[in-house]
Amino acid sequence: MKKSDRLKRVIVFYASVLLFFITLPILLSYSLGYRIDYRALKIYKTGIIFINSKPSGASIYVNDKLHNSLTPSQIEDLNPGVYKIKVKRDGFYPWEEELIVRPNMVTKAESIILFPVIQEMNLMIAKPIADFAISDRGYIYYLAGTGLYRSDADGNGLKQLSTYSGWPSKILKKRFSPDGDKFLCFGEREVVIIYLNLDKTTARDGESARIENMLTTEEPILDVFWYSGSGYIIVVTQKYINVVELRGGGKRNIATLYKFNAAPHTVFYDINNGSLYFMDREKDNFSKDSSYLYRLDLRQKFFDYLMQLLLKREPEAANEKR
Repeated sequence: MKKSDRLKRVIVFYASVLLFFITLPILLSYSLGYRIDYRALKIYKTGIIFINSKPSGASIYVNDKLHNSLTPSQIEDLNPGVYKIKVKRDGFYPWEEELIVRPNMVTKAESIILFPVIQEMNLMIAKPIADFAISDRGYIYYLAGTGLYRSDADGNGLKQLSTYSGWPSKILKKRFSPDGDKFLCFGEREVVIIYLNLDKTTARDGESARIENMLTTEEPILDVFWYSGSGYIIVVTQKYINVVELRGGGKRNIATLYKFNAAPHTVFYDINNGSLYFMDREKDNFSKDSSYLYRLDLRQKFFDYLMQLLLKREPEAANEKR
């Protein structure tokens, strides 16, 4: 072998080795997610964005440029920074958000829901109604001018339960009882109770629901709550907190638990601990900054107190005998 050929081979060998060691860090850095900014002479770590949508198959735009894949998709080798992401599909409203890409991390937007432009809409009942209530048993109750109607959640099996039509002119709220067999609705000064699931002994005139205009108040009603046993309701007006017993015809048992010093603007009943929370001012103090939060415990103590109010004449009679 000529000396010149041997020299060439040595040069090629060492050049290959040198090139290998030069390119090896670059190849390793790329495989580990590093990139080189030759202009700024900086090495940085890239990040990833993962995008998924319901329905899938939507187009992805990164900084207003169309990406080459549809959702679900993983967009790799992104420089750290903020990216404007759009997800589009024909017939659906687009989704858009700015996502932050961090080095060596995956930014996820995997719970994107695309809503259809044309929503499915069904007429549930072909009658004008005053209001409606939906129970956790899957029924819809329609309070109409011709009576009370019921259907399932899809509007099927429509049935008239009662011919009652004396609903409050403006229904403020509806609430189902804890046992699910009753619900109430109330307006500014009246409370209506709807008894459901009646048996043959309590049903009247072939109706399967009984409706009573239970209470009319002089003061505007702020809220009405079911007491835990479903046999009482708590009526909060601008002046009083009253508890009303459902049983009994004619005059009902009503006890006044509290008289407000000023009309409250916030009332909350926690059925789990049987407590009523409300705000009130101090007596003879009409400053707007003097309101305090109070808790009225309506558990067993409440029933003991209630019996004293309802039967307060009996202790007096007992004292007279002594």
